[in-house]
Amino acid sequence: MSVDDGATWRGVPVRAEGRGWSARVPNPRTAGFVSLRATSADTSGNTVTQTVHRAYAVG
Repeated sequence: MSVDDGATWRGVPVRAEGRGWSARVPNPRTAGFVSLRATSADTSGNTVTQTVHRAYAVG
């Protein structure tokens, strides 16, 4: 997660839940936006990264 438009990133814990995965993203104390980034890899070493800048606003 990032609260400065992707200048810095902070990891958040991810856990298996049911048939998928979930992460609890803490909201910042000040108004602004949260950006999200997810990275995944398989056992062959293939990777994918998806970034959503300004995924949601915090008011």
